[in-house]
Amino acid sequence: MNEQTGGPGKARPTTRLVVDVVRALRGWVVAAAGGVLLLGCYLGVSKQTDVAMQLPYVVSGGFGGLALVLIGSALLVADRVEATQAAQARATAQIDDLHSLIIAAATTGLEAEGSKPAADAYPQQNAYAATPGTAAPSRHG
Repeated sequence: MNEQTGGPGKARPTTRLVVDVVRALRGWVVAAAGGVLLLGCYLGVSKQTDVAMQLPYVVSGGFGGLALVLIGSALLVADRVEATQAAQARATAQIDDLHSLIIAAATTGLEAEGSKPAADAYPQQNAYAATPGTAAPSRHG
């Protein structure tokens, strides 16, 4: 859905914004159509005083309108879930790229120094912080 045909054999990329707008608009249009059916059902039922004459309005407009409103809502929720998953995937890819760059920079720095880590390459720990396996030093020492 991210490409449109621009003629015979030509494909052009569609901007992400257009795709997002069309997907959101699709859900809103379906929900609005359901609302119109519900309004028509209400107007039809309000004109009839006999219950037997009201049932066709409820069955056709009421249930159909309710179904369209629910489908439109589901389309909107699915669109938001997909957008959230895409954003999470982009963030994960960026974190992986950053991690790769950090590892590459660290190994390049160690290779330049002769493959032995320098003592000042690791920051000193806070004197009041406990590391795993050790007890925290006392401040009253």
